[in-house]
Amino acid sequence: MELIYDPATLALVVGLALLGLDIAVIGLSPLMFFAIGALATSALLFLTGFRPSLLETAALAATLSLAIALLGRKPLQRFQNADVQEDTSSDLIGRELTTTHEVTKSSGVVYWSGVEWRARLAAESRADRLVPGARARVTAIDNLELVLTPAAPEREQSEQRA
Repeated sequence: MELIYDPATLALVVGLALLGLDIAVIGLSPLMFFAIGALATSALLFLTGFRPSLLETAALAATLSLAIALLGRKPLQRFQNADVQEDTSSDLIGRELTTTHEVTKSSGVVYWSGVEWRARLAAESRADRLVPGARARVTAIDNLELVLTPAAPEREQSEQRA
């Protein structure tokens, strides 16, 4: 039990536990930065022989975790998004259209390109419904039903391009 009272060993145990939790349960999340910070703290304490108090060890681990998070956030995002595949199953995906009927998250109809399509809003859409005449973007096709999200108004689109 003496080993737990040693700051270097405690940082090692905490770092390994957090890393195991992150990899096994969550799957590469920002928690990983805390795990690496704790492991770096443990390595630094073992190499230098410095044995600070528990509060100083926690402060050192937090500081190293913050530095690692600031340096590693962008590479982690690139890694997490590396295998994201754009849906190219239909050439309708990505197209903008004008709604002809009300569309909600559960149902709706859109007359587009000479065809009446069943349509619904995407579950993650901020809007609860689209009124007739609203601009929408096709984000997916689900069993011949168009899944839509509200399109940004022209002014917002031009601001986003700038």
